[in-house]
Amino acid sequence: MTEEEVIDSKDLDYKFRYEISEKVGAKSLLKCIQCGVCSSGCTVTEYVDLQPNRVVASCLLGLRNRVLSSNSIWTCSLCHRCTERCPKGVDYSFILALLRNLAMKEGYIPEEYRGTIQTLHKNGFVVPYTGGLAKNIDRRRDRFNLPKIVPPDLKELESIKIETGIGNILKEEEEEK
Repeated sequence: MTEEEVIDSKDLDYKFRYEISEKVGAKSLLKCIQCGVCSSGCTVTEYVDLQPNRVVASCLLGLRNRVLSSNSIWTCSLCHRCTERCPKGVDYSFILALLRNLAMKEGYIPEEYRGTIQTLHKNGFVVPYTGGLAKNIDRRRDRFNLPKIVPPDLKELESIKIETGIGNILKEEEEEK
């Protein structure tokens, strides 16, 4: 028998469902009928703390902190199987991307992603393009007559940092130093 968790109504964010639905539009989670088809086809279901339909249900109930701190939003492989199977057209994959952005803005980010964020912030690439690795990549690209890799303009990444909440994470880490 599983242990029941009691949640105080003052801990619910009743506007959470509308906040998400407003950004998602016609593929809104408000259409979800909790049939569980999304969860039955999920490729990572055994590794997550909340099944896809439970993430949606938690959003509908206003369990903002539970959803944003869940490993489900980060473990999902974004294979889109849930979205393809949904009889109501709920775009779970899009909702998940939105939830990841919200989680980052509010500081819920797994530790293993922080290094990637720092690398992206420093040079505009997810994988460091420096030193011996850069020389190796350049040599291979030359061999295949591919154009040189042009580093991204870091100023252009600013809007992405703001929209996704990455900037908040970077500020926190700088303040900790």
